[in-house]
Order: sequence, then C-alpha cells, then structure tokens
Amino acid sequence: MKTTAILTTSSRSRRITWGFGLSIAIGLIGVPLVLLAIWPGADHSPYAANTVVLALGVLLSSISYLFGRIALAAVTEGRRNAIAPPTRRPYYVAAGALVVGVLSLLIAMA
Repeated sequence: MKTTAILTTSSRSRRITWGFGLSIAIGLIGVPLVLLAIWPGADHSPYAANTVVLALGVLLSSISYLFGRIALAAVTEGRRNAIAPPTRRPYYVAAGALVVGVLSLLIAMA
C-alpha cells in the first residue's frame, strides 16, 4: 500500500498526525461494519451479503490498525521501550478479508 510506504518514510510529526488521523477515520467506518455483521438482530437476506459486510469491516479495521501502529511507533521513537512498526501480518489479514469479501460478493450476485 503506497500510503503506508509514504507514512513510514516521512517525518516524525507527519507520521503521528496522519497516522492517528487515518487510523481513527478508517476505524470509525470499519468497526461499526464488523459490529453490524455480527449483531444478532441485524438480518441480511443472503448469508453471503453478511459475509461481505464482515469482510469489509475486517479489511478497514486492519488498515486502521496499520495506521495506528505506524503513529504509535512514531510517538515512542527514540525511547528505551519503543514500539516496533507493524509487521506483515495486518497486510495478510487485510488481503484475506478482501479475497473473502470479493468471493462472497460474487456468490451473493449469482
């Protein structure tokens, strides 16, 4: 993802500002989608449509986690117990959620 590459190579203040801003903004979209998908009272007609909503929520939540982790690593930079930037695992989670969402969307449309 080009945005995370730009954030990891930019200045410390820019990583903090943009990282936390994007993390909160994307998280405010992704977390309600996850909650909507797993809420027992919300009924989506086909099962695949519910999976699409869940996959989109997980995708956005993992991207939000990435930006938050980049910002948190910038805040603790230079300290004795600094937090490491994100590994590849959130990218794999986001990619897996995207694949599941696309496949579920194709099943729902068929």
